[in-house]
Amino acid sequence: MLSSSNHLVRTRQHAYATSAARPCLRPVISSRSLPRNHRNTAAHATAANIRQVNAEELEAAIAARDKPIVVDFFATWCGPCLLLAQELEKVASELGDGIDVLKLDVDQNADLSTRLQIQGLPTMIFIGMDNNKPALRTEGLLPAETIKNIIKNEL
Repeated sequence: MLSSSNHLVRTRQHAYATSAARPCLRPVISSRSLPRNHRNTAAHATAANIRQVNAEELEAAIAARDKPIVVDFFATWCGPCLLLAQELEKVASELGDGIDVLKLDVDQNADLSTRLQIQGLPTMIFIGMDNNKPALRTEGLLPAETIKNIIKNEL
């Protein structure tokens, strides 16, 4: 009986040593686990009121706005930017036509990004309807509920 329990201990030690010697190097999410129609959500937003713009289009949209605007400064290589794109899609689908979400790629619009001192990504700027009220700026990933609260309470 003692020998069988020692055998059990040795088996567990051996299994542990084997798994430590061969660590798992598989990615958590692989391209095989994504649907075939998967796109880079930072560059390809699906909601109707989300669109990617350049610096000139952004300035024109701000000047002609008829509803609050959320500007998402992102980069295609930025992981948190991809996650924020999903949160912005939730916000845009829930708020519908009450908000415009504009996305600006900082790599393609480096001059504007430098002028606005965009340093951390993702950065969002919330622009309300009142020209006398300053725009709000956030850096980092925010959940959809927080974004909706900023839009409803601060703009």
